[in-house]
Amino acid sequence: MIKPMLPGPVFRGLEMREARRTSMRFLRQHGVIDLALEVAERFGYTVQSGPFAGMKYTRAAVVSRHVTPCLLGTYERQIYPFLLEAALSCEQIVDIGSADGYFAVGLARLTSKPLIAFDIDYNERKICQGMAQANGVTVSLRKWCSPEVLQALALGKRLLILSDIDGGEIQLFSPNVIRSLRQCDIVVELHEVSAEANRLFIDRWRGGTHEVRVLDHPPAEQNPEIVRLAFLGPDAARMAAEYRPYQQWITCRGIR
Repeated sequence: MIKPMLPGPVFRGLEMREARRTSMRFLRQHGVIDLALEVAERFGYTVQSGPFAGMKYTRAAVVSRHVTPCLLGTYERQIYPFLLEAALSCEQIVDIGSADGYFAVGLARLTSKPLIAFDIDYNERKICQGMAQANGVTVSLRKWCSPEVLQALALGKRLLILSDIDGGEIQLFSPNVIRSLRQCDIVVELHEVSAEANRLFIDRWRGGTHEVRVLDHPPAEQNPEIVRLAFLGPDAARMAAEYRPYQQWITCRGIR
């Protein structure tokens, strides 16, 4: 009812905060946060494997979400090969929906590229800033990334863009914006509920500006680092999982 009455960024901020509250209630009720703290203590608040191995986590980040896959170094691991290759060749990295900063801070540690992180939630930006400070890196934090802002950032630059904005990708990446990003490499997390629902959005990228690949989320039992959680006993499998329903990503390599 209130959506038409509020500016887009304001409504989006309220929507995301409510989603976070709902998620946190679930995680606390199922003991996930307490177990994550146990994992963090065992790992010295340090990412154990993957491209971001050695990255430090803060307590504020650990109690803000289901962070164990990040501490294992396997979170969204299916996008790592594309992400790392694109990070080496880009001029600047833009993380839209940066949350705790796993990718923003992780990529800042790996590269000397300027990095801008957007998140509508003040608490998420605060956590990300703490993560950046704990790891001795600089991340430029901003609140809202509109289509106009994104186009301005990409003007004359080769960007690596990560997008995880819980459905907001439909509005952000219009056909006009996609054409303006032809020199950029982009990873978009999709938030529809089926391959057919995602197809219409994916088809926007097939206009000759980008090489597109669709990635599915791998089964939890294939997590190669689950053995590190053996000390959790029967809770190891659920803590290694990412608690996802059906999920897809697209990687879009700019055709230059």
